[in-house]
Amino acid sequence: MRKSHLIILVLVLALVLFDIDPMYAGPGGTVVKAIFKTWWGKVLLSIFGIIFLPLTIYVYFREYFAVKNCKKQLLELGKRNKDFSWLNLDKNVRNIFNRVYIAWNNQDLKEASSYISHWYWQNQQLVHLDEWKKENLRNVCKVDGIKSVKPLYLEISEHENLEGSRIAFLITANIMDYLKSNDTHKIVQGSNKYDDEEKIWVMEYTDGQWVLDDIQDGQLSLAFAKTKNIIPANLVPAVNR
Repeated sequence: MRKSHLIILVLVLALVLFDIDPMYAGPGGTVVKAIFKTWWGKVLLSIFGIIFLPLTIYVYFREYFAVKNCKKQLLELGKRNKDFSWLNLDKNVRNIFNRVYIAWNNQDLKEASSYISHWYWQNQQLVHLDEWKKENLRNVCKVDGIKSVKPLYLEISEHENLEGSRIAFLITANIMDYLKSNDTHKIVQGSNKYDDEEKIWVMEYTDGQWVLDDIQDGQLSLAFAKTKNIIPANLVPAVNR
């Protein structure tokens, strides 16, 4: 293949990946672009994966070491506050994830208000769910299972009980996510098939419990993995940074 042809191929793939408008659905507002749910889309994604294999390997190891480091630090923080111990943290994150998806599928985040920060609850309800209701659309959003929960970044507060601390998790789950018209019952966006999705859920420790404070696209995982954890100086010896 000529060098010019290779450049054109890479540019086309980049345009497909980054310039096509995302579909809006599911907690956080976006799902994987529809093109990658088709057979040709998966072939295209495979070709893209081969071309950028070195980058994929780099991202994998960068995330691997970030997760390993975070878990090591959480092991020590858990001795100070049991809500930061990995087993309790993993259980809480999975519980919040499932409850938020159930509430989202019911089009009423108030059902999960105790698991979501007030700002994020209002933002998502007004920006997405209420608007879809006005357009007579319903977002069907179900979780078949959570495959993994990985801490990528820690931002620990100086509070005695670690109040206000935030942790970014990379969550992989098998999800069905689509918008349908209440008038025609036809799917207008997304797919009625389960597929693996990656999202970054940012949790905040508030009033002695973990709540969802933000959701970002899984493609930002490398940025989080590369960011240095923020831990107060008085806790540095405890976590062996």
